[in-house]
Amino acid sequence: MIGGTFDVRIYNIERRTRANGYTYKVVWKVGAKKHSKTYPTKALADARRSDLLTAVKRGEPFSSENGLPISYSSKAADTNWYDFAVEFVDKTWPQFSANQRKNVAKAMTPATIALLRTTPKHFDPVKVRAALREWAFNSKRRTDPEEPMPDEVSVILDWVQRNTLSMSAWEQSDRIDAVVIALGTLLDGTAAAASSVTAIGGS
Repeated sequence: MIGGTFDVRIYNIERRTRANGYTYKVVWKVGAKKHSKTYPTKALADARRSDLLTAVKRGEPFSSENGLPISYSSKAADTNWYDFAVEFVDKTWPQFSANQRKNVAKAMTPATIALLRTTPKHFDPVKVRAALREWAFNSKRRTDPEEPMPDEVSVILDWVQRNTLSMSAWEQSDRIDAVVIALGTLLDGTAAAASSVTAIGGS
C-alpha cells in the first residue's frame, strides 16, 4: 500500500459513559492524522489496542490512508467478515435510503450467520438474527447514546465478532454456496424475498 509510515502513536483507551454503561474508544495517531474505533466492551477495545501495539513493536509501517498496519490490507485472512460488514453498513448509511438500509441489514444477517465458524447453539437463533439485523447492521441505533445496546445483545455480537470467518472465506466455493443458500432462505425454511437476496448488490 502506498503511503506507509513508522510515525505511529497509540493512546490509552477512552471510556465513554452512556445511559446504561460504557463504550470504549481506541485512539491512535499515524503521522499527523488521528484514527479511532469505539467498542461496546473493554475486552474488544483491549484486543484492538494490543494488535496495534504488536504491529508497532514488530516495526510494521502503518498506512497513512486508513491508519492500519500495512500487513492488515495485504491479506484477506486478516480481515474479519463481521468487521467488514459493519464498516460497510456505516460507510453506506448516509447515502442509502431507509428501504435500502433495511434490505442491506436483511441480507447481511443471514450472510454473517453463514460465515460463522460454529453454530451459536447457546443462543436463541431468533435473538441472534435480531441482534445482527436491528443493532449490528443499524448504524443509527448502534451509535445512539439515548438507546444503549442491551447487555444480551452485546454478548451475542461479541461472540459473533470473535467467531466470524475472515474475508478469505469468500475464496471458498462451499462457503459462497452456503451464503447464497442462506440469503435465499428465511429462519422458518421458506424462500426469502428477492429484495433481500439482491440487497448487497444494491439493486
